[in-house]
Amino acid sequence: MKTNTLQQPLYGLGWWNIYFIIKIGLFTQGIISFHPLENFAFVAFLLLPLKPKSLKTIRQCIAIPLGLWLMHFDSFLPPLDRLWSQIGQLLQFNLSYLIELMGRFISPQALLGLFVLIFAYYFLNQVFRISVFVILTLVYISLPQGVFNSQPEGSVIAQQPIITQTTAPSASSVDESGPVNDAVLNQARDLFFRNEAQRKVSFPTAAPSAKFDLLFLSICSVAWDDIEIAGLENHPLFKEFDVMFDNFSAATSYSGPAVIRLLRASCGQETHQELFSAPSSKQCFLFDNLAKLGFQENLLLNHDGKFDDFLGLLKEDGDLQAPLMSQAGLEQYQSAFDGSPIYRDKDVLTRWLGNREKSQDGPTVALYNTISLHDGNRIIKASGKVGLVSYKLRLKNLLDDLYGFFQTLKASKRNVVVMLVPEHGAGMRGDKMQIAGMREIPSSTIVHTPVGMKIFGENISRTGDTVHINAASSYLAVSTLVSRILEQDIYSKTTFDPKTLTQGLPKTKMVAQNSGTTVMKYNNKPYVSLDGSTWSEYPTK
Repeated sequence: MKTNTLQQPLYGLGWWNIYFIIKIGLFTQGIISFHPLENFAFVAFLLLPLKPKSLKTIRQCIAIPLGLWLMHFDSFLPPLDRLWSQIGQLLQFNLSYLIELMGRFISPQALLGLFVLIFAYYFLNQVFRISVFVILTLVYISLPQGVFNSQPEGSVIAQQPIITQTTAPSASSVDESGPVNDAVLNQARDLFFRNEAQRKVSFPTAAPSAKFDLLFLSICSVAWDDIEIAGLENHPLFKEFDVMFDNFSAATSYSGPAVIRLLRASCGQETHQELFSAPSSKQCFLFDNLAKLGFQENLLLNHDGKFDDFLGLLKEDGDLQAPLMSQAGLEQYQSAFDGSPIYRDKDVLTRWLGNREKSQDGPTVALYNTISLHDGNRIIKASGKVGLVSYKLRLKNLLDDLYGFFQTLKASKRNVVVMLVPEHGAGMRGDKMQIAGMREIPSSTIVHTPVGMKIFGENISRTGDTVHINAASSYLAVSTLVSRILEQDIYSKTTFDPKTLTQGLPKTKMVAQNSGTTVMKYNNKPYVSLDGSTWSEYPTK
């Protein structure tokens, strides 16, 4: 009797062979991991002999969600609860952006490949028992000495002898050359935060004699990796700075926590949870320290600040009480990922400078936050461009705007210190754990941001070349640099030496956190913990 190949044989995997062939292909390319016990349990469930058609139907209904869960379990993607926790924000995204995100998970090429695979399987299964070959291949890749079974990057760290320490050495003296396991990494993380809790920046008690403004440029979604992908690492803007931090850690991959960390830069790095409670000291607030020296606070955005209650976060956890500078009359430049208007960076910054030139107020410290580079935005006059193409255009426009604004500042002859401190990267390259544009995990490439300082003024000039800070740094170094500018009263002189300003700035190990997630460099390798206790090496290739 001829067997209908469209129906699953009694002892075959049927069309589930496609599922396992895809999984084998992804595993051999190093895109996913493979858990033998769970996968063979699923195979056994699918092969369990069932005669009643109703039971077979029930099995298929159970198998589909189970197979999807197992595929995610084998992947390097963040846990489902991490993704589910963001569902509220996802529902605020434009439909076009949601479709774009889906396209990053499943590309047209992948759909075409799936069609070819199904077509080939349909005909080959009439000649061969494909299930036998699939199961044998699954067994092969599960063997300890299998060709494809070299431990993939991102797999759980093998347990090794635990190293115990009877003393708590300083962060700079920790020996990271020994064996690595969960206990060692947990100990290193806890030691880091204990040391950070003791660090504070002291500000001078008297205001400098020469007045100047401070402007912090807080840019969403740009890291060195994104700049490299866009081919803009040689943009003239980066040659303008007097000081560049080449190894800066933004310590997070989300906007709210990043800006809070900047506003609390006068204390050592806090845990993610501590950001949303009162700091141990009022001294932690950078803008508050400046207010005591006569600086008035300004706040300017190129968006409305409503998404995720960004404005409320600045006031509640960042202690920034300044009213938002008016956006009335500005022309919309982009449509944001949630449909709200975004204004051109040069227009907002030029308005602020114009307000300062007209004002008779004393020195000002201003925070400018821009989301021009946020994933999913659309330029009004180039709405058809999406993804990396759109990002490259928006990044070039932003850098051009900042470079043009720098030239305007020079022409204005005003005394202004500009600090470029991006929030985090865009993750436009993507990796095994996150698709392009996804920032749930603060990977080392996403938090490695371009941070720099530029001093403007008619009667002051720099001695020497741009100083590059190669040591691992974070927000504490930014606050320290600001305090030194005040302490040295640089505008009372005709020149300043960036080497003197930056000598011995505090170093900060790369430890980045989001809610429930930590990425930490240990012995120059990034490790990730998704549950607060177990670690794996972050898959960087």
